[in-house]
Amino acid sequence: MRLIISITIFLFISGCLMKTPMVASPTGDGKYWIIKEPLVYEHPVTKQTYTVPRGFVTDLASVPRLFWSAFPPCDRYTPPAVVHDYLYWAQLPGCDRKCADDILFITMKEARVNKATRDTIYAAVRVGGKRSWDGNARLKDSGIIRMVPEEHMNFGPYDTWKQIENRIKN
Repeated sequence: MRLIISITIFLFISGCLMKTPMVASPTGDGKYWIIKEPLVYEHPVTKQTYTVPRGFVTDLASVPRLFWSAFPPCDRYTPPAVVHDYLYWAQLPGCDRKCADDILFITMKEARVNKATRDTIYAAVRVGGKRSWDGNARLKDSGIIRMVPEEHMNFGPYDTWKQIENRIKN
């Protein structure tokens, strides 16, 4: 519980202008996080609202481990990265890959991510994002789970994503 509160406080004071703070719990493997409360973002121009639902499974910022010293998975850009991660997974009507990438850029700017970091991350998703976008579509079609149903949200701190996923499937 203290970890959840600490992460919530860190992400809230980090400057992200989401409509709600990000509240997430890590799975026991440390790789995946499960959103505990809806994360709501409203586009500043269109006023379109995007909601990452409770139960969404994310790896926070999908940065290859090789680059973690420069771009750790948890930083000012974490809530924007989670919204982006969800948009790449959900592939909502009216928000294609470019839309998702642009929202990432805008939310990073709102979160006061420095320009060099923001530009680098945006360039990386524009160059390499198509593979993830297309891969997510295939994974969804194959039945891969990225949402934890409410009845499985009571997982323990040492439950890995694989264990939680197996309970959901059985």
